[in-house]
Amino acid sequence: MNSYRSYAIFLYTAGTATACIAAVLFLCWKVLEPGLYIYIPILQPVIGIILFFAATCCIVLYGLLWIAAYTHFLQGKRLNHVFNLYLRIVYPLAKLLASNKKNVNEAYISFLNHLVLRCHFSIPPHHVLILAPHCLQWDQCPHKITRNINNCHMCGKCSIGKIRELAEKRNMHFSVATGGTLARQIVREYRPQAIVAIACERDLISGMQDVSPLPVLGLLNERPYGPCFNTTVDVEKLDKLLDIITGRKS
Repeated sequence: MNSYRSYAIFLYTAGTATACIAAVLFLCWKVLEPGLYIYIPILQPVIGIILFFAATCCIVLYGLLWIAAYTHFLQGKRLNHVFNLYLRIVYPLAKLLASNKKNVNEAYISFLNHLVLRCHFSIPPHHVLILAPHCLQWDQCPHKITRNINNCHMCGKCSIGKIRELAEKRNMHFSVATGGTLARQIVREYRPQAIVAIACERDLISGMQDVSPLPVLGLLNERPYGPCFNTTVDVEKLDKLLDIITGRKS
């Protein structure tokens, strides 16, 4: 799935989700209106305004998704808390409505990446954090690397050594996390200006939402043996993302 088609899928599914939200709000008003008119007439216009305002906000924010994706109007602006909240509401609903949830997950990650890429960041390398999951490590490796990446002996049996070499060459921070709690601790410790995160769809989406509005580029890992076991990653793609986030390549 190419990049354009991928994030376009999310835009279309988000549109369906937004239309459903607006329709539900309209139905709520139609159900509540007669009872409010009879029993609490003073609240009728208040509830109507609130529901109308909520539906209008959803439609306007959906329009902002298109503006952010295809124009430079929002370039350089981070997602504010309202926009982030809208995405948190729309994404689960879009996934629920979709026939292929895997495609929606990938499209959502691609869309979040696209928003970051359009801002043309130029982050100093020493302020960039590469965050990888523990499942990239070879399962037979005796060395504990989650607290100290320097324990990696770079034997070549997994991707960790190549990523460490890349991080040292670029003067970037590199850490391995066993889960979301440790990942958040690492982010608080390093306080990076940008993150390039490697993970599966679920963990990437959760992490990218948690640290917003901090710029995050997500890179899906590859799972030849199934989830959470001896996974790998395309180091060349990682290298390109690092070029982009540091401004070396647009």
